[in-house]
Amino acid sequence: MTRAEPGRLSIVHRVDHAPQARHQPVGSHCLPLIIFWLFTAFYLLTMSGHMYVSDEETMYLVTRRLLLEGDVALEVERGAPVATLRRGPDGRRYAPYGIVPSLVALPFFWLGTLAADPGTPAFEYTTRLAVSAVNAPVTAATVALLSAWALRLGFAHWIALTLALLYGLATFAWPYARTFLSEPLTALFLLIAVERADAARAARCRYWPLLLSGLASGLLISTRIAAGIALPIIGLYAVWPYRWDAVRQYWVPLRGILVAGGWWLIGFGPGILPLAMYNLIRAGSVLASGYGGERKMFINPLLEGLYGLLLSPGKSVFLYAPPILLAIPGVFLLWRQRRGLVLVIVVLFLMHLGVYARWNAWSGGAWGPRFLLPPLPLLLVLTGSVLHQRRAGWPRRAGYAATILLGGLGLIGALGGVLVNFDTYLNMSIPEQRRIHEPGYSPLLVHWHLVADRVERYAHPRPYCALGRGFFAPEQEGHLLPRRTGASAYIDCDLEQSTLLDLTLNDGRPPNVPASDFRFQMSGRAVDSALARQTRVYRLLLPPGSQTLGFTATTWNPQAVGFSDRDANLGVVLTAIHLRTAYGDAVPLIDRAIAPFPTSTGARFAWYYERHNQHLIDHWAWYLVQSALPPAITHRVTATIGVLTASLLVAAGVVCRMKPS
Repeated sequence: MTRAEPGRLSIVHRVDHAPQARHQPVGSHCLPLIIFWLFTAFYLLTMSGHMYVSDEETMYLVTRRLLLEGDVALEVERGAPVATLRRGPDGRRYAPYGIVPSLVALPFFWLGTLAADPGTPAFEYTTRLAVSAVNAPVTAATVALLSAWALRLGFAHWIALTLALLYGLATFAWPYARTFLSEPLTALFLLIAVERADAARAARCRYWPLLLSGLASGLLISTRIAAGIALPIIGLYAVWPYRWDAVRQYWVPLRGILVAGGWWLIGFGPGILPLAMYNLIRAGSVLASGYGGERKMFINPLLEGLYGLLLSPGKSVFLYAPPILLAIPGVFLLWRQRRGLVLVIVVLFLMHLGVYARWNAWSGGAWGPRFLLPPLPLLLVLTGSVLHQRRAGWPRRAGYAATILLGGLGLIGALGGVLVNFDTYLNMSIPEQRRIHEPGYSPLLVHWHLVADRVERYAHPRPYCALGRGFFAPEQEGHLLPRRTGASAYIDCDLEQSTLLDLTLNDGRPPNVPASDFRFQMSGRAVDSALARQTRVYRLLLPPGSQTLGFTATTWNPQAVGFSDRDANLGVVLTAIHLRTAYGDAVPLIDRAIAPFPTSTGARFAWYYERHNQHLIDHWAWYLVQSALPPAITHRVTATIGVLTASLLVAAGVVCRMKPS
């Protein structure tokens, strides 16, 4: 322990170091790098490939405008699912969010442009799919940095790996890695800022850690304005002396604090520069945040918000990230060695908790307690101290058992948020109060009910026939039929014996639109092509085995011809279908219908979560098949993702085989 000198900032780093193994595994010196490659590949393979909320769509449009036209003002089409735009001094409209997520997405958007030509539906699809991958490497970097910090704190390698797995798979960080929301990037910058500030207190040369902490702090507020609440705590932790007895003895080592603060601010300047320039363009002032009106929205009762974020069945952070429960005993275990660090982590979490508990939209409108994601990796540092404790016997075994149990529960919850689009449940006609406060309506439970329902539909035992791709939602709520087709639609059958099919179709279009040019095929063989604005009943004998009934028709758009406000390209109407075997047994009709992929932005946005669309899984590969893109583009997208993930896995393997220097 070094003694403080007058006028100089004393830096003492006291850590309860874990005993080092004599023979460390090859590649353990670069464990964080291996974790980064593997988690990036994993998140790319499990990404959704689409946007979830209007915030993402708005930031995507800023990225698009920047790359294609070099501008940040937005011109959106009617019905586009964007956030409320702000009118600038030049009369144009601008997004209210931080600029950094849109800047980070630029190379991803550019990669998406390589797969399709601008102005085509495929271009809209591939660029959004590419931008939705932004948070895969971002979250992987957060996981890797968490493990690196654990190693620097003296935790064993297995503890560092455990913390990475807990955060990356057993919290709501995984579902958010599949979005283009700003919270994962905010979590990364907050973690960098605090970790580098902590590193500066132990480094011989403090200046680089201070610069990086300041830079990350500037980027933090340039990413999400509300994250600025953390800046005073981070800055104070970075520059204030660790030895409080030195403060009492020499009052305040002012010179050392000023020097450290200067280096921190030098890094902070470039980080906040993108936001300052963005504010100047969209509001005419570098100090305009774009959230001026949001101050009036912090009106939610504090206790109501605290209960919702901490204890409610539908939004509790402890239910969506169970491993952080171990942070509670971790506070006491790490307190003696790292009081300053423990205090900073706890204060930052409480600040986020208090601020968002007062906001009227505290629930976040997404999966779990969305706004508490940024301080989540910091709490995992406290969780690591539970695994690192030296006490033998039941305390250590209890810590290990609790980690396994809470990690397993967290993995189950996160997997439910990954398998089903969380917007599907949010857009059902169930009051938000019930989803938040009643255990039976919690998304953590309902999502698994949705998973079971979809698995039952797609794993239904034969015999059956199933409405497949190309059918719109039923025209009468609560009824399977009637429903319209798009340009093409399919019914898939898997039969044990010959089955009699009675099928009723109706052209169902006004006289001022083109004829349907209807075609009906069974397993590729033409059945009929005469419908022409009339109802027609078909009776077919389907042979045993797998059969596909296909319908194609020239479409018409009710909105385009002034018939109604419905903006969809419609084919014919399937009004009735009956199936029975030669013995008179009924064959069930299963609803696996998925509407045709829309062309308009608003309809396309809703297509992913519309509850009548029976998507098996919320996954990019599933949607790629259902989107009916040209085969060349589908193959190009699949090959690109496959090559990227394979390259990441190869890189991780190469790093694993590297010998320590």
